Amino acid sequence: MGEADLYSGYTNWKQWRGDFSANAHQSRYFAAELAGVPLGGRRVLEIGFGDGAFLAWAKAQGAVIAGTETHASIIDAARARGFDAHPADLDVLLAACRRFDLVVAFDVIEHWDMQTLIANLKRIQALLDDGGLLLARFPNGQSPFGRVHQYGDITHKSVLSVSSITQLAQMSGFDVVRVGNAARVPARLDPWTLLKFHWRRFRRARIERVIGKLYGTGRLAFDLNLTVVLRKAPPHTAPEVEGMGTR
Repeated sequence: MGEADLYSGYTNWKQWRGDFSANAHQSRYFAAELAGVPLGGRRVLEIGFGDGAFLAWAKAQGAVIAGTETHASIIDAARARGFDAHPADLDVLLAACRRFDLVVAFDVIEHWDMQTLIANLKRIQALLDDGGLLLARFPNGQSPFGRVHQYGDITHKSVLSVSSITQLAQMSGFDVVRVGNAARVPARLDPWTLLKFHWRRFRRARIERVIGKLYGTGRLAFDLNLTVVLRKAPPHTAPEVEGMGTR
């Protein structure tokens, strides 16, 4: 079975309707995940923009937003709404001398095998200006609960953890800013929902500490997804992308 066969009907399975809008819950999540990362006037690239929720939210925050996707119909829909959308080929952006302050990839990098992942991290590093950031969310490979997402999609190829993403960062010319459980936000803001949200957050944190202490590992991130924020390392420590020098 080829790559195209694996992605047959993928947009329908994901229920991507081409809304290109972020609902209240998604907006709270994006704001929490990017807390402390200014977007106004910043050049932002989203790899694998899917239904376009982040594109729309980031544009509303004042970002100069661009995105890539593998599905031609989704790219066409994004362009029809005025977004700077491109096929999923980072080399094309590199050849066009595009540069960004921030690259985001929500639920994308687990779709790449390890060799492709390393090569694409180096490409992303080359697309970023000095001090630029990469934010990526992916299934939590060090948690039994992460299996829900990791093995819930037949197109996933790489299993990643806190340790392995740190190793990959060092190989690709990045410094780790933070890595851990993905941001959590309440589904709604009514008092009962908020009470349940904070109770669950407290219990999860306690379980992570207890298990880490029991096995001598320190607190372990056990949520379904991990998020990592990487900063482009200084030029003298950055690796070269094959066929071109670092910038």
